[in-house]
Amino acid sequence: MPKSWVDQGFIAYDTETTGVDVGEARIVTAAAIHFVDRLPVESRSWLISVDVEIPEAASAIHGVTTEMSRAEGIEQVLALADIRSFLLSTGAPIVCFKSDFDIPVTDSNLIRAGLAPLPAGLAVCAYVIDRQFNKYVKGKAQRRLQPTAARYGITLNDADWHGAQADAIAAGQIFLAEVDAYPALTAVSSAELSGQVDKWREEQEIDFQQWLARQESN
Repeated sequence: MPKSWVDQGFIAYDTETTGVDVGEARIVTAAAIHFVDRLPVESRSWLISVDVEIPEAASAIHGVTTEMSRAEGIEQVLALADIRSFLLSTGAPIVCFKSDFDIPVTDSNLIRAGLAPLPAGLAVCAYVIDRQFNKYVKGKAQRRLQPTAARYGITLNDADWHGAQADAIAAGQIFLAEVDAYPALTAVSSAELSGQVDKWREEQEIDFQQWLARQESN
């Protein structure tokens, strides 16, 4: 029986940044883990020397200060070129927990550095998949990465969370758990799933806005 595209391989990817504006935020750290046959076979991480100050609020999340970034980080253009090269090196799909942030912020950083953005149709979002197939999750903030991982039986050391490496691993493991739970995900190609995820995200946003409107009218 031929392998599914999931078993053939995918790259789990995560970024930690200076902020939440995908057009302006700089990538401070990034990590990418290549999974083959459901196991990590290669892992890369980058600490980047950014050209702006890292806000204290951002440093509090990922632990990297402006001083650390500039003293220990790789020059931006070199790091971004290497990230792009690794993400595209195998032709495998890219799995993120929040692809609607990680991919656009990567593209904006690449373009700012004079590099080409990532090709369209590569990204799959574990967060959107969870919302699509597991619609009724109760409790505040239970859609975040750590509680989502816990719901799928995935545990990591608490001290590791909010680093790009740990978050990329968690994203990959959540996706594998979703594949096991929802066979429809591998009934289509990775490119088809990427397009389907984009449609699901749009539908979910419409549903959320309609829910907000109902709350405001009550």
